[in-house]
Amino acid sequence: MKRLIALILLVNILAFSIAGCGKEEKKDETVTVTATPTTTQSTTAPPTSAKETTAPIATEAETEPFYTEAPPAPLYAHDEVTNILLIGTDSNSDWGRSDTLMLLSLDNIHGKIKMTSFLRDTFVSIPGYSPDKLNAAYAYGGTDLCIQTIEYNFGIDVDGYAIVNFTTFRNLINAIGGVDVYLTEDEIDYINAQVAQNGQPNYIPEGTGEGYVHLTGGQALWHVRNRGGEVNGEYFYGTDWDRVDRQQRMFAGIISGLTSLSFDEVSNMAYTVLPYVTTDLSGGEIAGHISNAPAYLSYSVERATFPTDYWVDSYYDYAGSVLEITDWNSLRRDVATFVYENIG
Repeated sequence: MKRLIALILLVNILAFSIAGCGKEEKKDETVTVTATPTTTQSTTAPPTSAKETTAPIATEAETEPFYTEAPPAPLYAHDEVTNILLIGTDSNSDWGRSDTLMLLSLDNIHGKIKMTSFLRDTFVSIPGYSPDKLNAAYAYGGTDLCIQTIEYNFGIDVDGYAIVNFTTFRNLINAIGGVDVYLTEDEIDYINAQVAQNGQPNYIPEGTGEGYVHLTGGQALWHVRNRGGEVNGEYFYGTDWDRVDRQQRMFAGIISGLTSLSFDEVSNMAYTVLPYVTTDLSGGEIAGHISNAPAYLSYSVERATFPTDYWVDSYYDYAGSVLEITDWNSLRRDVATFVYENIG
């Protein structure tokens, strides 16, 4: 059985704005990747080249025509790379749209924890439905359809999932005593504007300048949902890319903070957050993986967001503004290269 990152249940708190995805039986077309050690990849952008695999990814000449549904992607997997889909939703039910999807990968070959975020407005094929935004898959079919959609479009094997909604995200952050996050003055102003607009009491103290700020659960939730816009009569600049970056930086910061804790402290914290997380991991699996936490916390952390390239702005009456992919094969190659590194 693949080893899973013990800290998955702690860092689930970053899966606040994501839509749910579920697990289906693996497809017969799964490709087993043969990976070999490589130099460290950039943490700010996905790599654009690859080395060897048991089956090649489609070449650019085979790219599907623009404005057509993408065909099923070959499904890449490796016994030493475990992929957990972190899911955040604003609903307390198993249905509703998601704002963010983050794949957390434990790469035991290269000793890395990788965060792969998929932008919610990416126009994708949803099995059994018309093409739509990525965050619509959860609304149509819950966790099962969401994982099917990720695997169908991006070709990355998903081994499990964990779901946190807005309410449990706040509770989870408060349960671990809050979180220290580096904030700009604009980000501080955004949090306080949301607090004021929603009649909440938890302001960041006046005069707090740029730097690390200790956030409560409610403050942290406003920060990771921040993609700009008008709040309480004030306009803030921002994009989905900015929001994903905030989520990833908070995630990386939490992992960094855990490295100073003892095994008993990490274990106690993991069991503290368990009641706030919905996951398909069994109790026995969770206990076994927590025991490996010290080794996993020594891993380096890398992050990437997709799509970065191969897209244009487009619009559909039923979906609204979307990111239309112009080269699915190249995008899939970049995603697989980041997750598995040597895929050919």
